[in-house]
Amino acid sequence: MQKPKPEITISNRYLYFYASLVKRIYGLIIRNEHKNQPNERYTGRLDEDGIPISQDASHTKGRLPGIPVQDEIILFRFRKRLLIGTCQAVLPRKISEITVLSEDGRRLRFRHTNLVYLTGTSDVPLKTYATAVRALSREIDLEAVWEIAVESATPLPLSEIADLFYNTEIDATQWIALYLHLHHASPYFQPQSSNSYSPYTAGQVHVLHQRDKLRKDRDEEREEFIHAMANPDDSIAEHTLTPRQQTYLEQIRQYALWGSESQHATHAQALISEICKTKKTRQKSAVELLIKKKVWKRDQNLDLLRAEVPTAFSDLAIRQAETLAPTCGNLKKQPVFVIHPPDHPNIALSYRRRLFGGAEFGVHIPDIGALIPKNSHIDRDAAERMAHIPFPDQPIPMLPTRFAHDLGQFQSDKTHPALSIFWRVNRDSHIKDFCIAQTAAINKADFSPENIDHALNDPAHPQHRAIQFFSQLSARLLKKRQTAIHDLEEQSPPNHAHHIARELSLLAGIAVGRWCENKGIPAIYETRDPIENTESIVQISHPIVRHHELHRQTPNIGLNTTPETHHGYGISHYCPIIQPTARYTDLVMQRQINHYLKTEQSLYTVDDLNTLRYRMWETLALIDDLVHRRTRDLMLQKWENQIGREFRAVVLHLKMRGVLVELLGHPFKTVIYPGYPVEVGDEIDLRLTGIDRWKGWAHFTEKTYQKSAVGF
Repeated sequence: MQKPKPEITISNRYLYFYASLVKRIYGLIIRNEHKNQPNERYTGRLDEDGIPISQDASHTKGRLPGIPVQDEIILFRFRKRLLIGTCQAVLPRKISEITVLSEDGRRLRFRHTNLVYLTGTSDVPLKTYATAVRALSREIDLEAVWEIAVESATPLPLSEIADLFYNTEIDATQWIALYLHLHHASPYFQPQSSNSYSPYTAGQVHVLHQRDKLRKDRDEEREEFIHAMANPDDSIAEHTLTPRQQTYLEQIRQYALWGSESQHATHAQALISEICKTKKTRQKSAVELLIKKKVWKRDQNLDLLRAEVPTAFSDLAIRQAETLAPTCGNLKKQPVFVIHPPDHPNIALSYRRRLFGGAEFGVHIPDIGALIPKNSHIDRDAAERMAHIPFPDQPIPMLPTRFAHDLGQFQSDKTHPALSIFWRVNRDSHIKDFCIAQTAAINKADFSPENIDHALNDPAHPQHRAIQFFSQLSARLLKKRQTAIHDLEEQSPPNHAHHIARELSLLAGIAVGRWCENKGIPAIYETRDPIENTESIVQISHPIVRHHELHRQTPNIGLNTTPETHHGYGISHYCPIIQPTARYTDLVMQRQINHYLKTEQSLYTVDDLNTLRYRMWETLALIDDLVHRRTRDLMLQKWENQIGREFRAVVLHLKMRGVLVELLGHPFKTVIYPGYPVEVGDEIDLRLTGIDRWKGWAHFTEKTYQKSAVGF
């Protein structure tokens, strides 16, 4: 129930106008005749009869009169803020200072000149008194007083405002409430430096009322949001939130990702402290809150959100992809067969015997560059991603889904535009020359690894001669290449499908690179520096330790606009082009070649490609980190319900404290602290004792110790 506004009596209204008239004519100040109402300059206590104690006339140097006693409740100003507190002591110094216990629990010290009112009360709990005074201050409404004062636009002293508002005897508590209201919340009067209060104009009051209404609406929306988030039974649907509440949710979301580094971390911390009554870290509480309210999934990839990688395509790109149709026009039709090797992109090949001896074979790549124009909606989305992200649970494609199932693949018995590289070989199967052309490829057969083995071993198979040729060619290409980093980590001979696909893909990249260099076409070449000490890696017996050392010492892939040696494969002039649906640089190079074949001019300059290769280099490093962290998190998530499970691990590296081990059969590395000496290559039995997904840790204890059969 609202408190009724105090009535302004006719007598008080008459007295006010009479006082204003006298003040204007004679320059006199009319004092309030009520002896129990101190004027606005009063600082001191009321006596037993409610009359102000007389001020000390002997006070020198302009110090304010009145000294609080211990445990007395006082009103004071601290850092421009009005506070209520309990006096602890008055320090006898040249400029006296007062120590207090404030209403918010702080122990403060301030000069005597910042003392505002002495209440004379010490037998009431401070918290109770302060709460009551501030509640009383919020209930004050000076609209009726303002309606009188605004007519003359004359500043009023505090005593006259109190006389007009209360119109009765008042105590120190009411004075403090009125003082707080005038200095903090009044939409009608503005404090002046002369200890008076001038009335706002009608326009200013309207603006202040609107501001106050907005503040109340904001507080109500905030309370509603906190209640909804704290309710354990309800999920939060973002479409049911107001724009301001959506801002609150976004602040919590950003804090969950970035912690104290987020832009509105302070606001988010305040919200979380009111929503979550827990001793956990606020950032972890924010993550768990968003999962509980179904804003995020339980297995939400937070690293992906932090990287700000787009996971959805724009509506314009999706509509454009739906309307695309492969058109080949008058391109030469070329029958091909497609090999589907494991852990390698598919590759389309062709082979035919020439009429006058020798043979011709080709590598054919889906011509995505011909389907996606430069600066189209699909191209912009692809340029934003730069590459396909091969997450183990949910890969993120570089191009819309249709390219993975239709436009980016050679469909059986369907014509698809292709970028083709043809080689001619002599009777001894040695490569003579090559050419690059746009063709219309028709997929006549799909080969799995098992189909390749069958065709290779069955002379009656229709593709036996072609598969045999490619198998022999890939073996010669591998032998011709110098010892490469890639070959060191092979633990067993690859199957024929993988062997053929890898060597023919490398051959196609070399051909494109040499063709671009001969034609003067700007291109992006892939390079890699050599490992300094490969002999020591070769001598490592344990395959997992050897694999670890190889990757630890292998330099990162480089991208350049000048051809250099790729020591990872033992080749030079390598221009990757085989994966236009997974790497944006491959798509760009396809488009570059197509444009040159049609116009004999380059579509991209060296500066354009330099910008792209820097972005691609950063993207590849980011993707490696994201995939590693996601793979690790999925394993931790799987192991949460397997506490006590036993694992076998191999020692990879000796550290100053502890040893680095890798679990056998799981790409998971961790540091353990065995109580006995171990060597690199030793295998240890571990038991899983705990999981901390928030920190990305799995805790293990060693069970037994045993020398590895394949170790030192």
